[in-house]
Amino acid sequence: MGKRVCCLYRVSSKGQVEKDDIPMQKQRCHEFAVEKGWDIVEEFYEKGISGYKVSAKKRDAVQEIQRDATEGKFDILLVFMFDRLGRKEDETPFIVEWFVKNGIEVWSTVEGQQRFDTHVDKLTNYIRYWQASGESLKTSIRTKTRLGQIVQEGRFRGGTPAYGFRLVKKGRIGKKNRELYDIEINPEEAPAVKRMFDLTDRYGYGGRKISTILKNEGIINLRTGEPFHYSTIQHILANIMNVGILRSGETQSEVFPDLQIIPLEQFQRVAKAREQRSVNYAIKCGWEPETVTLANGSEAMVVRSPGTYPRKIVGHALLSGNVYCGHCGGRIFATTARKSHHPSNHPERIAIYKCYNRTQHKELCDGPTTYRAEKVDAVVESILRGIFARAKNVDEKEFLKKQVQISQKQYQQKLKAVKGEYTKAAKELSKWEDLMLSSIEGTCIFTPEQVKKRMDAAQEKVDTLTQEIASLQTDMHDAQNLSTEIVAQHQQILSWAELFDSASIDEKKVIASQLIKAVTLTCNYGIQIEFNISEAQFLNGMEMG
Repeated sequence: MGKRVCCLYRVSSKGQVEKDDIPMQKQRCHEFAVEKGWDIVEEFYEKGISGYKVSAKKRDAVQEIQRDATEGKFDILLVFMFDRLGRKEDETPFIVEWFVKNGIEVWSTVEGQQRFDTHVDKLTNYIRYWQASGESLKTSIRTKTRLGQIVQEGRFRGGTPAYGFRLVKKGRIGKKNRELYDIEINPEEAPAVKRMFDLTDRYGYGGRKISTILKNEGIINLRTGEPFHYSTIQHILANIMNVGILRSGETQSEVFPDLQIIPLEQFQRVAKAREQRSVNYAIKCGWEPETVTLANGSEAMVVRSPGTYPRKIVGHALLSGNVYCGHCGGRIFATTARKSHHPSNHPERIAIYKCYNRTQHKELCDGPTTYRAEKVDAVVESILRGIFARAKNVDEKEFLKKQVQISQKQYQQKLKAVKGEYTKAAKELSKWEDLMLSSIEGTCIFTPEQVKKRMDAAQEKVDTLTQEIASLQTDMHDAQNLSTEIVAQHQQILSWAELFDSASIDEKKVIASQLIKAVTLTCNYGIQIEFNISEAQFLNGMEMG
């Protein structure tokens, strides 16, 4: 009996399987074994496994072959080419060496036997897989680049189209003279996608709530014939393709209007809402404690959410996640309570706000435990309506002109002052640079070390002022774009103004959370409202037209 052989056949993609790459490898290995007088006792197949992306530790076939090697089940490991063992330059060379050290000969039908008798053998082994890794990397780059070009040209990169779209043939012919598919909006599926975004945008609903609403409205997943699963809805809400943007990896196309199911602005609002309601949002933001002044005049360090979307959509209270106690600085949450303590078969319940610290840890708070939501919400709604009324009376052009002029003037003054300091610092540095040569020649009262110390200090000041100038110029440029931002905010407030009075409580929650950063409550219904900075401009800085 000849030497016992274990063969490994691998292809990295399903396309290669379809092209019969594995049968080709198997045939050649069998022919090679016959030529050498060897007996094949084991064969392992890896289909769709990348030797460049997948570590040997995660490849079952490689792990099993190593176990069989330690048990002495074969004498030779045979592959079509050595890159079938892998293409990782920091791993595969050492796997090959491991087999050889464990008494297994490693052969390729193309490259022969890999030996480790000399340093040249080891170097050759390493270079082979370093080149293989480089080829895989080049192939990956070429593939990513081409896929990026395809989406930028407005063509679908392949696969199953997202819900709301379909594949159609429009006469486009490929390199192999076959008619190719193009993508377009599916008019039967797109309305469901629009409804999902509207429910999140207007009411702040999540996937589970949307799933229930769509089911009640008789809107089903046309591809499955079943109600939409909440995870499917989450994927749809996260897919930027719904705004007409095709994507491949990090590459994104421009907006193609004929593929746009929803506006880009709506997608961005929904993305922001979903992010702020996620459990990881607090970790991502790295919430920092802030100092607040309590009702008794003392100060306390508290942690407040930077989110602008309500945490709780259901319920009849207007505020959620942005209400705080003025006595302890702690969070106040919305809940309900019985309107009357008298026994009743169906007691009426009313919305209230409760201080968490007062409820759970009375020693931490000396303020009221509860507040009637009806009273608090009436004050908040009144203030919001006042903002909306003022927004409608704004002379937008004059307001924008004034705001931009003030901002530009402030930056110009700062920039002029810093440039003056820079000129002085640059002259100081130049003076010490001139003195350095004299110091080296011994014609200066300062030693080279003293001059060097002064030069370093002057250089540091010049560098600091250079950075400050660059920062101011960037801020000044951003200020020039202020008008565009303010117009967008103004238009948003005007749209809220039209909707607010006829809006449901869920819609009002979303609107209020966008405008209000924090509401602080104290005894006797003292209410202090802190507005989000961008929207506060409309509250305090508007001129009447």
